[in-house]
Amino acid sequence: MFDLARKSFAKHGDSFFLEEKRGVLIISKGILEKRHDDIQKKRQFLFSQRQEVLSGLVAQLQAPESFLLTQSLPNEAILLTEKTTVTLSNIEISVKLFFVLLEKTKVDVNENFSITEHIGNEDCIRESGMGRNNPVCLRRNEVVSRLAMKNIERMPSNSIGCVLREIGLEKTGLINILPKLRNKKDRVDVIKLFASEEEHVAGILARDQPFCVWRVRDMFLEGYAVGVVTKLSREDSEIKCLDLSASEKEHVSAILAKDNPFSVVRVNSMFFEDYAVGFITKLSREGCEIERFDLSASKKEHVAAVLGHNRNFCVGRVKWMRIDDYAVGVVTKIRVHEDYEIERFDLSASRKEHITEILEQEKPFCVGRVKRMWLLGYAVGVITKMDHEDCEVERLWLVASEKEHVAGILKQSQTICVGRVKILDLDDYAVSILPKLGVHKNCVVELLRLYADEKEHVAAVLEHNRKFCVGRVKNMWLEGYAVSILLKMRVHEDNTIEEFVLDADKEQLSRILEEGDNSIELGRIRQFGFDIVPEEIRRKLRYTIVDGEGREVLEERDNQRGNILE
Repeated sequence: MFDLARKSFAKHGDSFFLEEKRGVLIISKGILEKRHDDIQKKRQFLFSQRQEVLSGLVAQLQAPESFLLTQSLPNEAILLTEKTTVTLSNIEISVKLFFVLLEKTKVDVNENFSITEHIGNEDCIRESGMGRNNPVCLRRNEVVSRLAMKNIERMPSNSIGCVLREIGLEKTGLINILPKLRNKKDRVDVIKLFASEEEHVAGILARDQPFCVWRVRDMFLEGYAVGVVTKLSREDSEIKCLDLSASEKEHVSAILAKDNPFSVVRVNSMFFEDYAVGFITKLSREGCEIERFDLSASKKEHVAAVLGHNRNFCVGRVKWMRIDDYAVGVVTKIRVHEDYEIERFDLSASRKEHITEILEQEKPFCVGRVKRMWLLGYAVGVITKMDHEDCEVERLWLVASEKEHVAGILKQSQTICVGRVKILDLDDYAVSILPKLGVHKNCVVELLRLYADEKEHVAAVLEHNRKFCVGRVKNMWLEGYAVSILLKMRVHEDNTIEEFVLDADKEQLSRILEEGDNSIELGRIRQFGFDIVPEEIRRKLRYTIVDGEGREVLEERDNQRGNILE
């Protein structure tokens, strides 16, 4: 049998739409049977025979100059070609039919036109306003014809009605259709655009007026598509997560060459990767607040555009900022709004080269008011160039998993001031730089937490010939091998520790247990703030228990106290 349904890409009533080399063939089964007796007799057709029948039919047809697509299709075979102007007005068609017409014919979009999801066994044409508003997923990764590009260029903005759920356009000029869409609902789950050629977004970048992308959960722009962000309407658009990634300098050169900055739409979180990091030099973020802003660069060239400037760039009000790899170097060039405090500030560098630009600076830099700061890997070394003198940090967390991460700091002879810090966390090899750190002279550290799960993490400290002072500390938590730091550490003479916690196994406590009784000076401890320290360790410590008024309390040693070494 001659199965038109299998050959077609869409259907409406008893008519089928077939994509042919010359264009789009619209034909019903009844019309085809009338033209060929063999089909009427239900003969079996091989694929080559079917193609021969259709090719012969197409060769006989004369394409009309114009065609108004409606629900009432003609009772004859119609061939629509690149010379046919197909008018789309007061109808709703499936997205699959729309894209084929876009490729094969001259499309003229008029009023009350919309597209909807393509469902294979259902009619592909409906009266305008009678559709079911099925959400559309626009996904394409094919190169489109010049004809399709011209069709898109002619379309008025907001002329294609739809209910969008997701857009995924990669390596295709169909990206330029974005401003032509009119979303009937203001929410879109995902918009993902990847342009490997500038032509893929030329239509959008040439626009004088910005366009709306509605409320989008996640928007990913890659390659030349990163430039689309400069054309988004700030007033009518809102994006929860905006991700820009540019692997080539050419992807951003046109934007960076412009004199005027651009405003970004309302965004909850932004992620700039590789050359897209350079966009911070063009951002206009004054008065804007953003939950999270991430910068990441895998090569030094990615941040050259930023480092080449002599001035700083405002990133607005940012609650959480994370900077990775070579992008760490741009920390000296950014500033947040002067009356704003960053909730969390993270720097992560896995290679020494990532922080070279910062370490070569003579002058220290200030990152502004920061509530919590986390420095990971080689980024721990950045602390030597930060100006903390007048800064107050609620929590400073340094993590160094390799000895090389802190080698530069350990070579320094001077103390590194970290300003006013409420909570100081040091993990792994970062514990070894504790003797190098100093807080503001009037500062009381609320919590000092040290963690080391290997002996090597504390070796540099234990090699010191003399003790070092950690100043005034209210609460002290020592975990793993970090407990052995007690051998080299002392607190300020007028300090009182509110809570003292040790969390370590017998092996990790071995250095303490080797010391003589009452040989390790700890100072004053608040009553009941010492209860979970085992008796075996207490005997090695020299301390004074005081009450809430600072008066000495005689301690009754209790051999029945819980023993964590058992």
